[in-house]
Amino acid sequence: MFERKDAVDTSHLDLTVRYFQDCTPEGVPIREENFERREIPMSLPIDKTALVLVDLWNDHFIESWIERASQVLRDHVLPAIAAARRAGIPVIHGPCPEVAVQYEQLAHHEPSPPRDEPDWPPGAFRNREGDYHVYRGPRQQYPGIRDIAEERKMSDLVEVHENDTVIATGQQLHDHLKSTGILHLLYVGFATNWCIINRDYGVKDMRGRGYNVVLLRDATTGVEFPDTLDNLFATEIAIREVEQKYGFSVSNDDFFAACKTLNRRG
Repeated sequence: MFERKDAVDTSHLDLTVRYFQDCTPEGVPIREENFERREIPMSLPIDKTALVLVDLWNDHFIESWIERASQVLRDHVLPAIAAARRAGIPVIHGPCPEVAVQYEQLAHHEPSPPRDEPDWPPGAFRNREGDYHVYRGPRQQYPGIRDIAEERKMSDLVEVHENDTVIATGQQLHDHLKSTGILHLLYVGFATNWCIINRDYGVKDMRGRGYNVVLLRDATTGVEFPDTLDNLFATEIAIREVEQKYGFSVSNDDFFAACKTLNRRG
């Protein structure tokens, strides 16, 4: 177990975090109309906390989404990164495997062992080959999506510092957190309902590994549907899913205030 033996005082980030519980206080009927969000104070030791940046790309095959994400990046994500750096919170970049390999920091990790091929379903079925082609996934059906893997990179607005960490997988993130004693993960980035939740270094898998996860809810946006776009309701539902099942959320304003008023405690 990691222990800080050289520190007497530890800086803490004092946040007011939000969660959603599908239950009610005693005496209140446990019905969906009675469920509500709640807030609690939560103090995170700086030396056990990191900011995780998810998929801060320069491009996307959905034009309207990358326009919105670019605005959120400028208005909310970049200020959060700057505040974290000023507070001494380490920054971890998780830009997806094909982007992570563009950074020399990735070489600091031990190579991941190759995965064993599953023995079921059969390989041809898993790959939707031959007679199984009709069962290919939604993204492979007509008309398909534009493949931008070769041109994808991190946004030019995002700086990767020499002492930053870059990871490509959840295992690499876990190994790094174990070696540095980090327990609390603050998440920003994209897309809320896709990668923030479902990457193997995202909130679901890292909560499954036992970490405390907190999403900066202003510093993210999801991929919307035609009937949710006006109110960004898909993003809202994804934030609620985080608050209900995986961890907590916090506003940017509260995060900024906490970074400015770090407490010294013995």
